Amino acid sequence: MSEIKSKLSGWTMSVVSLSLLLFFFAIPHTLEDFALGEPAKNGVPAPVLSFVVAGLFALQGLALFWAGQQNRWNFYIHAGLGIMWPLAAGLAQLPVILTASNYRSGFISVLYVAGMITIGILLFLASLQALRIDNAHTHAQK
Repeated sequence: MSEIKSKLSGWTMSVVSLSLLLFFFAIPHTLEDFALGEPAKNGVPAPVLSFVVAGLFALQGLALFWAGQQNRWNFYIHAGLGIMWPLAAGLAQLPVILTASNYRSGFISVLYVAGMITIGILLFLASLQALRIDNAHTHAQK
């Protein structure tokens, strides 16, 4: 049982690290969206989108808090955010990146999107693995 708990702790640290890295890419990308007026260009009122994005960041913060509390709900939230951010970034940005000769600020802007997609997918997978190990830990205790 100690081995399962050790594996879970390792995956929890991976989830926390990936979550923090996701902030590193998502926050600057979101700020760039607002600075360039992207919400208005797409017909989305900036206050509405800012409220949604703030809610997502708050939810991610809650998941990090719960990770510190060893609450398994953090893995569910992180899995959801880990799939949501790459889908949102991929659907909204990849077509523009692939068809435009110059995307926003160049390489750094592409890096934000690529980072969100890559880190988000890794966060999703790490969260699922942590949930799998947590389930094994829960069943081993019974």
